[in-house]
Amino acid sequence: MTAVMDLPAVYANAQAVKVSRKQQRFSRPLIRLWDGDWNLRGVCGAEISANFRWVLNQSGTGMLVLPYDYYLAKWAVDINGRAKRNVHITVDKDGSRWDGRLEKAVIKTDEHGVTTVELLFMHSYQELKHIYCWSNPFLPAAVQFPREFILAGPSVWVLKTALHLNLLRLHGFGKWELPDDPVDAGAWGNLNQSNWSVVVKPGDFHSDTSLWTIFGARFRSFHEVASGTLETAQLAVVTRRWLAGDPPPWPGAKLRHGCLVVDIVDKSGFWSGTSTGGNMWDGLERTKQVLDNTLLDYSPDVLPDNNVPELYKNPGWMGTLPSNPWVVYRRNDYTGIQTSSFVVNPSSATRVLTGGHSMPGVNEAISSAIQFVGMVAAGALGVVPIVGPVLAGVANGTTAVVDTIAMALLSDTLLAWMEFQSPQREKNAGWSHYFEHFETSASRAYTLGSLLSLGEGLWKTRQHFTHKFTVANGEPYLIGDQGYGHFFLGDRVGSTVKGMPEGSIYVDQVSELELAWSRTASPAWQVTVGSDRDHGMPFAKSMRVIADIADAIQALAVQM
Repeated sequence: MTAVMDLPAVYANAQAVKVSRKQQRFSRPLIRLWDGDWNLRGVCGAEISANFRWVLNQSGTGMLVLPYDYYLAKWAVDINGRAKRNVHITVDKDGSRWDGRLEKAVIKTDEHGVTTVELLFMHSYQELKHIYCWSNPFLPAAVQFPREFILAGPSVWVLKTALHLNLLRLHGFGKWELPDDPVDAGAWGNLNQSNWSVVVKPGDFHSDTSLWTIFGARFRSFHEVASGTLETAQLAVVTRRWLAGDPPPWPGAKLRHGCLVVDIVDKSGFWSGTSTGGNMWDGLERTKQVLDNTLLDYSPDVLPDNNVPELYKNPGWMGTLPSNPWVVYRRNDYTGIQTSSFVVNPSSATRVLTGGHSMPGVNEAISSAIQFVGMVAAGALGVVPIVGPVLAGVANGTTAVVDTIAMALLSDTLLAWMEFQSPQREKNAGWSHYFEHFETSASRAYTLGSLLSLGEGLWKTRQHFTHKFTVANGEPYLIGDQGYGHFFLGDRVGSTVKGMPEGSIYVDQVSELELAWSRTASPAWQVTVGSDRDHGMPFAKSMRVIADIADAIQALAVQM
């Protein structure tokens, strides 16, 4: 218990913390430019303006505007004047680090004759779009067996393992014996990663409580293959460059300065237990999503209200836990909310279709049956003396022609399509509802990949809320990473919504962060909670469909 005599000291300490946090909010970000080998070229201190965006499981962009005669601007645009062509950047603020690579440099002169250099950077997440998952990362490209890399298990472990195995390939993997758990650091013994440019933060299978998934890839980028699992399991990819002087990303890590460390974390608690809503009087309702007996559709299950986590009781600790998200913005005249939108989406289709190719073995069985009948016919004709062998030869040739024609008509007609019907959705929707949704897929029916496609179709047509709002830093919660803020990218925060039932609170993930400042404006964070990806303009949706078709055609072309 705190004695009355201690209250002045407690108050003085609280005021000191308040001043420190205010200084932190308005402190200047540390901007450093590096060359292609991550040698420091300079600390930037003359920028005209800057803007850097973190986007959940996607490549954010960064813009740095410099005077044209600034030494770092001259160095960045002189691509032929330096030995290493790449330009890297790190921006450190409030415990967070935005790091990326120069995408393009633009020299601009406005109508007043003022010349500036605009440096556009892509976040280091972009690296994952240039790492492809081979059918077999341990064999050369000329020999790829089996046809597709397939791995099943907890989502975090599966994604980390797939990425790690392909990084082994890219970094000159030798003749090793694959350990039982490829992402367990202790299982590799003397695996040397000190010269790797990208590494996966180790984990292990047994402690992974994320939703199970099926990972299938055949020469597709890791980002492309992983995006569906990341969304369904509500996981966050965390990338951060390790620089000399930083704490090691895991005990015993020996990395090269500038190495990109990739981690996949469950900040949502969506499947293990978290709050997706509640009200201001009874508090947030803690639920977890539970798969039904088909293992494809799901529904929320209310959990008992557990005690406040011990971490929240530690003085000075900053952060939020997925199981008990506590940051809630209330919509009123004194809130930090600046703009907001809220979209309610009932579930749409009650049935999901997928497929297009017969399950393995079906087409082959049809072809074999046709050839067998032809062989029997040829054998029967061969019994007839003199004319028999001649007719048998004709029959054999005819069999080949018949097989070709028949397969053109019968190929991919048996066991080529799958349907899943959700009785719970039909019950909830009412008598009149949408019937079917087709999930584009190049996979064969009645395979593990087709089951994954059905699950993605159900996820896309689910009932959900889209809650998006922007807030200002420090009103009242601080934004920061590594213990310097109450929440950061991927964490769950809540808000009340004007126009919805009074006092209702809706909780969603932080999907985007933006740090911007200029010579006339102090550094400021903008936060976006929720996403409007599913509610874009019709033209944008059409473009996404075209992109999906193009991906399917590419996959089919690879398989032929």
